[in-house]
Amino acid sequence: MLGISWGDCDPANIVYTGRLPWFALDAINSWWEKQLDGDGWFQMEVDRNVGTPFVRLEMDFHKPVTPRHDLVCHVWPVHLGNTSVAFRVDGEQDGNTCFSSRSVSVFTVADKFIKQAPPEELKQIIERELLANDA
Repeated sequence: MLGISWGDCDPANIVYTGRLPWFALDAINSWWEKQLDGDGWFQMEVDRNVGTPFVRLEMDFHKPVTPRHDLVCHVWPVHLGNTSVAFRVDGEQDGNTCFSSRSVSVFTVADKFIKQAPPEELKQIIERELLANDA
């Protein structure tokens, strides 16, 4: 859950469009932290030598996001490839979907910036979540 402030808004008094991908990416980082006992992208990169740079980001807008309500982002993986993972993030306020995003990241050996298959621990987590969301 994210608090939206006046500083996130544009002159139309709604959240500036450029902030919405920020919120979606922050939600994905929080998903990783939940799955990895507090380890998010920073720890994956620095401690595990696993990078996940984005190669695709799509976003559909449904309703404006405003400071009137907290923004709740629902995150789940939707695809696991040989070297990539795709996530969906739905942002909601007051029970209404405001945006939906889909992103694709590629797994890399962080210090070499070369593509790799997902490490086994991450693969198992993602596969488990894919199965849970298909049920």
